[in-house]
Amino acid sequence: MTEPGPDPGVRVAVDIGGTFTDAVATWPDGRTESAKALSIAGAQDAGVMQAVSLMDVSLPEVKDFIHGTTTALNALLQRAGASMALVVTSGFRDVYEIGRASRPEMYNIHYRRPELLLRRRDIFEVDERTLADGTIRTPLDSAGIRDLAERLRGRYESVAVCFIHSFRWPAHEREAAAVLREALPGVSVVASHEVTAEWREYERWSTTLVSAYVTPSIRDYLEALEMRLAGGGLRSPLHVMQSNGGVMTAQTGLRRAAQTLFSGPVGGTVASESIGRAIESDQLICVDMGGTSFDVSLVVDGRADIESEVDIEGHPVLTPSVAIHSLGAGGGSKIWVEAGGLRVGPASAGAMPGPACYGHGGMSATITDANAFLGRIPEIARFAGALELDLEAAEAALEKVAAELGLDPRELALGAIEVVNAMMADGIREITVGRGIDPRDFDLLAFGGAGPLHAAALAEEMGMSRVIVPHAPGVLSAWGMLQADVRHDLARSLYGRFDSLDHDAVGSAFGGLCAEGRDLLAEDGVDVSDMDFRPSVDLRYFGQEYTLTVPVHDASGLDDPARVAADFHAAYQARYGHSNPGETVELVSVRISAVGLRRPTDLPLLPGSTPGQALTTLPADFGDGPEPSDVYRRADLGRGQELDGPAIVLESGCTTLVPPGWRAAASDRGHLVMERSRE
Repeated sequence: MTEPGPDPGVRVAVDIGGTFTDAVATWPDGRTESAKALSIAGAQDAGVMQAVSLMDVSLPEVKDFIHGTTTALNALLQRAGASMALVVTSGFRDVYEIGRASRPEMYNIHYRRPELLLRRRDIFEVDERTLADGTIRTPLDSAGIRDLAERLRGRYESVAVCFIHSFRWPAHEREAAAVLREALPGVSVVASHEVTAEWREYERWSTTLVSAYVTPSIRDYLEALEMRLAGGGLRSPLHVMQSNGGVMTAQTGLRRAAQTLFSGPVGGTVASESIGRAIESDQLICVDMGGTSFDVSLVVDGRADIESEVDIEGHPVLTPSVAIHSLGAGGGSKIWVEAGGLRVGPASAGAMPGPACYGHGGMSATITDANAFLGRIPEIARFAGALELDLEAAEAALEKVAAELGLDPRELALGAIEVVNAMMADGIREITVGRGIDPRDFDLLAFGGAGPLHAAALAEEMGMSRVIVPHAPGVLSAWGMLQADVRHDLARSLYGRFDSLDHDAVGSAFGGLCAEGRDLLAEDGVDVSDMDFRPSVDLRYFGQEYTLTVPVHDASGLDDPARVAADFHAAYQARYGHSNPGETVELVSVRISAVGLRRPTDLPLLPGSTPGQALTTLPADFGDGPEPSDVYRRADLGRGQELDGPAIVLESGCTTLVPPGWRAAASDRGHLVMERSRE
């Protein structure tokens, strides 16, 4: 593996959340600065510019600008994507609607299938047919494609092209897409082989439709942001975070919109890899609690846990993504009553007016209001460095909901926090216990504006004994983007029994993927000396439907199949709790991660070991009534300084809670390591 090139100079990363937009800038001398600004609904590009303006950064001096955006994901979740047409092989019009004909919740009589992204009348057949072995049974009707383009003109914003077997033989699909692009200027045309060259026609078509659905939204947003940044003097290319934990240029992102679906949340997981190395912990449960949502991901054996397929509200997407489980549980989640029961979320107060304690006229009680009312966020705290708490407004909002349940505000606040903690604990179980992983073998790494407030309670709920609150946890996702490499994940379906592989075919497939990855990296401006190619294979037991991805050591072929098979058996045992080493193993796909190495940002050492003094002592209610709690400023903590709970640590991005029975210590790089001081 090559070493990354020289430091590129000033680097900036911006992450947009539902409530706050976070920005981080680093300089070659190691200086780091961060800022938080309220997100601007409907004008996220303006929010990016506002966050950058709060830092001492001149855009002309920025050499690397990275952005994480939820634009594509929001368009999908809110059903606010493009009007679409789907062009398919004649005879395959119903593939998308039939799907897998499965019922994920077999015993739920109220189950309803997720709404499809387009209607059957928007699906058009064309004459063409390539067989599985590449034989052309029916040539492409080029005249029919041109006639179809005339029928589509002015009716759709986006067109998806999905032909049978085009994942292996894309010539017809490539020709049809070219005709449609020429005939329909301004319309996004997305061909399935450009999005994912993998088997399973339904999943491939679903992925292509998702990409086509969100492409106009992400295109409009990124083009508007590029114009704003260029107007401010930025001369370097804009890079976008991908779902796989890597970055790509915005121009590449316009063609691969599906790969930006988890652009925002994955930055924190990438940062967690780096932090785990710094504190010598390679097993991490990463929890990001912001103002709107709660995201859980894993770092296993020092690497982010990446899945080759994700499901987003019933829509399978074949794109490698950091495995993230999300739910609507953030600091801004509303507290409400339904059928006489206490509920929290998923609706959020957002950035404006936000929680009642923001003092912007918000009337809804939220988790942030509950924490502020209980003193867990002390009255001297300042959100985003300047926003003062309005505790009277928080109490009034809590009283209104409490009256519906016959409670007082304190009882409601404690109950709401227990409810949201239980919701988040279930989210952690979903991605750990639900997959055969024991969370007690992991450390909990908590970040986001609200994560460190709830981290100790979550650890206790999960039976975990150690919590890490990283440096600058409120902007960790943005900081993580500065640690990410340029990355493109490519795959090619290739079937065969593992004990009788055609090594020439395997080597040829890997060679083709490496060449494609090399072209993509070069397009993103990566120097040849900084390119690294990481091969892997999708394997399964003979007769099974789904696969596991296993790294291999030789991209020219499989130099030691027995070792790879042993790795597969071990991975299967770890995932499912059993394996069958005597069973035949089958190869399904080969993969390449084409990586453009970039120099990560190192955090400076804390200046010294002089203990920081508490700013004040204020009462905070941890469930047994108010207790005197020392309040510290995070920047004042010295290297190795220990704090015994109850204590509260303040910084502009978030508040860290050290409850009774817990102890916190500052690491050399400024990470807080919290451990239980008693059972």
